[in-house]
Amino acid sequence: MDSTIDFKNNDDLAFFGKVNASISHELKNILAIISEAAGLLQDLTAMAAKGQKIELEMLNTCSQDIVEEIQRGFTTIRQMNTFSHSVDAPLKSVNLIDVLDLMINLVGFLSFAGKVRFDPPQDEAAMILTCPFRLQNLVYHTFVFAFKSVGPDGEIQVAVHREPNGSARIAFSGLGTRGGLPFPSQETKNIATSIGAEIRMADDSRTIDILVTQFGEDSGYTQRHN
Repeated sequence: MDSTIDFKNNDDLAFFGKVNASISHELKNILAIISEAAGLLQDLTAMAAKGQKIELEMLNTCSQDIVEEIQRGFTTIRQMNTFSHSVDAPLKSVNLIDVLDLMINLVGFLSFAGKVRFDPPQDEAAMILTCPFRLQNLVYHTFVFAFKSVGPDGEIQVAVHREPNGSARIAFSGLGTRGGLPFPSQETKNIATSIGAEIRMADDSRTIDILVTQFGEDSGYTQRHN
């Protein structure tokens, strides 16, 4: 099993770049809305300076839009920071619920993203010892396939189940037909293999299970920066 995280690897860099590009696009959209609202506020201020009557509701709407977009920007930046720090530790105990929450938000920036119904377990935290960055990559690829299979108006369901041996199963259901979409690709298989995960797809491709195993502390994960 290849348990080395090499950040000169093209697949790792491609995923990191793809996610950050979608985040930057989302931030650009946020700034565009703020700029538009600020421009309207300037116009209203100029009208008031000329003695023209303006509607108070218009001022309130503009200021509220700006406040909401600023808060959305802060949330997006927090998500970006969380994702960026996932490369800090090649082996770490993570909560699968947190991983899925983050990936649902990040993949939601894609233009073809649909709806997700996520039903996390209520009884316990789904902790697993694994490589956070590679696990996120695997989950992200699965979401991309799932969204493309159902279309932007569709909805998929995601759940996490604990397995008796200490591993965990991430279940994707409600998917559409494969329709010629390649999944899992060789790249996705390699990602799964590198962290000891297994991808199981139903014959009709409408359900996908990702089995995530626990790594021991002596798994030999290393991080190469050069």
